Amino acid sequence: MTGHGQASGNLEETTIEVEIRTVNNRFLKISSKISDSVSAIDSNIETIVREFLKRGSITVSLRVSRKGKNNAAVVNSQTLQSYVDQAKEIADRNGVAFSYNLGELLNLPGVLEVERIEDDEFLIEAAKKTLRDALQDLQIMRLQEGQAMATQFDVQLGQIIQLREQIELRAPIVNTDYRFKLEQRLRTVLSSLGHETTELDLLRETLLFADRTDISEELTRLASHLAQFRDAMAQTESQGRRLDFLIQEMFREVNTIGSKGNDAEISKSVVSIKTTIEQMRELVQNVE
Repeated sequence: MTGHGQASGNLEETTIEVEIRTVNNRFLKISSKISDSVSAIDSNIETIVREFLKRGSITVSLRVSRKGKNNAAVVNSQTLQSYVDQAKEIADRNGVAFSYNLGELLNLPGVLEVERIEDDEFLIEAAKKTLRDALQDLQIMRLQEGQAMATQFDVQLGQIIQLREQIELRAPIVNTDYRFKLEQRLRTVLSSLGHETTELDLLRETLLFADRTDISEELTRLASHLAQFRDAMAQTESQGRRLDFLIQEMFREVNTIGSKGNDAEISKSVVSIKTTIEQMRELVQNVE
């Protein structure tokens, strides 16, 4: 689920700022951007994030600074000179003119150094608390979105249930219509040949048709999936993957109903259900 959370904290003259952004992902993927001065905190981030989130692409930005201090990076002259000397030596050895771009050299490893803030226990604990505060802020936003999605899912489930009931009522009529049309065709053909239609012939053909077009099992399974979907929505634990699976199963059952139904009215309802399921499939990607 997409979301945003932020928090800030203070430890004496140190300020800690955390910002978290999330976007949809079937799995949990965490990336972090942390001040060089407190890189040791990086090892704690994933553990804390997993306390709150089960899946999604999460970007964590954690910045630590000291009030009244200049946190600008300092050039390590010795390292910079070493790069220049090595580059000049290579240029001379290959007989080419030597020149360099200072801006590019400053991006080389070890040239710019940031004064480290002492990674003591108090600082790490303060950073952990601020991170949890930001995750709590994120959860508030996600909860609001989740409630809106639950309302939308409720409407969509109601639509599918209504269409399923229409199909269930229509299915027996399809067999009756088939028997009537078959009898009319047989009487027309056989009368022209001087024969009569027997009840046994009609019964056999009707039973064969009913067996080929029987969708009672698919309708039962679809009803079960709909009930499970609603039950999963009521759970407090993360249900995103389960809902995703149920969406796939619902689509499979409806697809089979459409191929076996052999009726224009049933096909019309199937198309409407598929459209609603596709809308739910897009929405369920936002569920953790």
